[in-house]
Amino acid sequence: MAATSKQLQQSTIDIEAARQKASFPVEPLTNYLYGGPEKLKKIDRYRALIANESELSKKKAPFQSRQEQLYTSIHAARRLIEIAEEQKLSGEEFFELFYYSGLSTPLALNYGAFWPVIESQGTAEQTKKWMEAAKRHAIIGCYAQTELSHGSNVVGLQTTATFDEATDEFIINSPDITAAKWWIGGLGVASTHSVLQAQLIIKGKNYGPHIFIVPVRSPIDYKPVKGVSVGDIGPKAYGGFSTTDNGYAMFAHVRIPRDNMLMKFAKVSKAGEYTAPVHSKLSYGSMVKLRVGILSDAGWRLAKASTIAVRYCTARRQFNAGKDGLEAQVISYSSVRHRLYPLIATSYALILSGMGLSKTFNVMTQQLAREDATLLPEMHVSSCAFKVWSARRSSEGLEESRKAMGGHGYSIFSGVSEHFANFVPANTYEGDNFVLCQQVGRALLKQLSNIVTGKPLFLKSASYMELLKSNPTVTVDAASLLNPDVQLTLFGLRSARLVANLGRQIQEAGRPWEDLNMECWDICFAHAEYLLLKQFVDTVQEFAKSPQRAALAPVIKKLSDLVNDRVYTSISGGV
Repeated sequence: MAATSKQLQQSTIDIEAARQKASFPVEPLTNYLYGGPEKLKKIDRYRALIANESELSKKKAPFQSRQEQLYTSIHAARRLIEIAEEQKLSGEEFFELFYYSGLSTPLALNYGAFWPVIESQGTAEQTKKWMEAAKRHAIIGCYAQTELSHGSNVVGLQTTATFDEATDEFIINSPDITAAKWWIGGLGVASTHSVLQAQLIIKGKNYGPHIFIVPVRSPIDYKPVKGVSVGDIGPKAYGGFSTTDNGYAMFAHVRIPRDNMLMKFAKVSKAGEYTAPVHSKLSYGSMVKLRVGILSDAGWRLAKASTIAVRYCTARRQFNAGKDGLEAQVISYSSVRHRLYPLIATSYALILSGMGLSKTFNVMTQQLAREDATLLPEMHVSSCAFKVWSARRSSEGLEESRKAMGGHGYSIFSGVSEHFANFVPANTYEGDNFVLCQQVGRALLKQLSNIVTGKPLFLKSASYMELLKSNPTVTVDAASLLNPDVQLTLFGLRSARLVANLGRQIQEAGRPWEDLNMECWDICFAHAEYLLLKQFVDTVQEFAKSPQRAALAPVIKKLSDLVNDRVYTSISGGV
């Protein structure tokens, strides 16, 4: 036991020694990342409320079956609601409590999708009617878009909503099993209602996908509504999302009132007259929101996993005993630092970019409420590029964090594997990564066209396309590679030239669009990496000008350089 005791003591010493080596004040950075000291106090309060709640404990989860985990998670969701009522928390505070609990429950998309879609797409009267019930938890909702045969291709959805003028109702119908709503979080066991994407049919004419509120179960006894077949789709890969009841639903001529179509933008009158929205893409705002969330989620999950791995490798000692008789810390090996340090930097890149994108999204939301879609193209392209990059890089980083911990990383108790299992599907949901890359490529091609014809660019984030006019030759050395202006030029020039090459492939080589997926993939990554660098540069400049955060600017710059170092190899090939 003496040896064991000595090792335990040394682990504590090693961790504390590492913390004392920080070259920057930790508190200002913590405050910035979490929204300030007052926000941190609230977070501590939420965690204190949760700490002693047996129904919110995760200790039993690894030993439970999926059905047991799902059952436990429903009780946890109910207990969180009770705590909010007992503590008289506001709606915003309840959301924060739910988020910082770290619990995944069947109600997650009720708050994260069902509520926001109604609030952003419903009229004032519709929002009041449905949200009053939703906030009392008299109804529980989900967002039903994906179908068994169609996911990313929203235009191809097959569920129909046919208007019946005689009864002033829509008839919701699934023409066959391929039209079954599938993968819908919260639909498996929890939801009573859905905001559902369906093809709007009026007098035989298809007006494309629109959003409807469709009941699926009785809020009283939870029996399926007549004409609705609904249930859970079962376990997912790697045991992920075990406490999320991803479900299916089919509709056999289910009738809903005309007012159940969300009509903030598009409208259907009692006489069957269709009024198109001012902008055809106004309803896309709710879909963009989920992609914005993926970016932040990617950053925080990677931050947690890489922090766990770094702490483990700091406390763990293996081989190469020194004169003091102590083996070397695992973190001292260059192969370990090479794998983990860039992941820490990447998590900061994602978190900071998530903060920036969220601010822009909030501005866009305010504009959309005024039927102003000016920011929508910018948000669409940025959120697509960020979603693709963050999903891929964070997934890879989560797995690398696990492997860096050696054999112990394979244990569920490492705390890393759960993050991987729950995040890796982000590569597919809210738009398959390769499909979204094509949308980014197509949008940037339009910028190229504007450059050629002398028209102004409509994507501010693609201002680097202007570099094609001067086509500069960039000569760099080791020192200038750390200059942010040089970095932005390199990253921007790489992306611009990849877009130009895509244009040549179409115009000169005559290659069909569907054969250019991988070119679009490279462009999407290049565009995302330019945006990540730009956010880092802007943050460093912001900190340097702030008396409270000036001391943080150098360390954020180092993190930026560390992330950039990982992509310079690809830049040298592209520039």
